Amino acid sequence: MEQGRGARAGGEAGSPGGRGVLAGAFVVLEEMARVGEVGLSALAAGTGLPKTTVYRLLGQLVELGAVEQHQGRYRVGATLARLGRSWTAHRFLTRSAAGPLRHLALETRATVCVAIPSGGRMTVVTGIAAAAREFFPHLPGQTLPPDSAADVVFAASGAPSSARTPPAAPPPPGHTSNQWARRLRTAREQGLDLHQYEWGGERLCLAVPVHAASGEIVAAVGVAVPDPRRLAHTTEVARRSARMLSTSIQRLPPPGRRNT
Repeated sequence: MEQGRGARAGGEAGSPGGRGVLAGAFVVLEEMARVGEVGLSALAAGTGLPKTTVYRLLGQLVELGAVEQHQGRYRVGATLARLGRSWTAHRFLTRSAAGPLRHLALETRATVCVAIPSGGRMTVVTGIAAAAREFFPHLPGQTLPPDSAADVVFAASGAPSSARTPPAAPPPPGHTSNQWARRLRTAREQGLDLHQYEWGGERLCLAVPVHAASGEIVAAVGVAVPDPRRLAHTTEVARRSARMLSTSIQRLPPPGRRNT
């Protein structure tokens, strides 16, 4: 469930053939959410957008209150934070996950989160920041790359996920069809996915499925693995936390009778 680098725009925002001004603005905001307070040059490098484009977009976002400027650096603004708090469709899951995530974070001292498919992408619902927070998504609304461990546990079960719907869809970038099939098979056999990749060094992340009473996978508990020597312990605690969350969800009233 690792965080991909800031989404590349593939061209100057607003230019012919580019992603457009709105898409460019979201690329900037996504990168800012990932890294926190940041300067213009670093923001341009992280997004892949031209520096002049980023400067122009920042000016517009500052005027709207979506971004704040402080001593030559930029950060997400109060307006955007207020809008983000209005995303309440999965508030019941956030409440149910509070205890299991605290348990997982305390036992592993790692950054942890719960993610679900939303809007065509695997998206973080809630999380707790600890070790490895700089590369592991944990803020509500952050999206995961299409080969994330969370995507794999959904795809391995045949459940619709962010980028693997239907399950026969082409593999994500960086995977051949055979590699992707092996990864899905391993996830089905083990009941989890462990993903190793490079991000300023070797990184590991783990995802374990959360089940509804029907057996359907409805979410994934994710955890960074800051110390591979403690992988067995981290895996055991992640499984336990996912079971705790599954039990909590299964005890909830039917969706139509819930207070979201």
